[in-house]
Amino acid sequence: MMLSRNLAPIAMMSAIVACGSSTSPTTHSTNDSGGSSASVGATPSIVFTPARVSVAVGGTVTFNFGSVGHNVFFDHDPAGAPATIDGVNANTSVSRTFPVAGVYNYYCHIHPGMTGTVVVGGAADTSSHPDSSGYGGYNRVP
Repeated sequence: MMLSRNLAPIAMMSAIVACGSSTSPTTHSTNDSGGSSASVGATPSIVFTPARVSVAVGGTVTFNFGSVGHNVFFDHDPAGAPATIDGVNANTSVSRTFPVAGVYNYYCHIHPGMTGTVVVGGAADTSSHPDSSGYGGYNRVP
């Protein structure tokens, strides 16, 4: 009897994990490693996950677009921001390299309010939107 009570929580967690969605890219909630690469999911929930990633100078960020179409537009400040990912991107991945240290904010113009930040080379992140629920896109507040 004691064994079955101890196994019940483990069985429940296994069932929950097994029910994860395969249509959304899998990422961790934040990436502060400052490594050579990071991954961001553009989710059907209209958020970038994680909303903030860090890479080393010359690092690459891969944007994984799920079943809902998104795009990625960068502030071109500081200089050195990579090219935007325009159009309506779904069920694909697109990578961008960041050769210059700085803080790069980005927005989905299809879904105003969907924002994120890439911190390159340990630059100080002073962004006012800690997650992708802040104002962004065409409705950005200066």
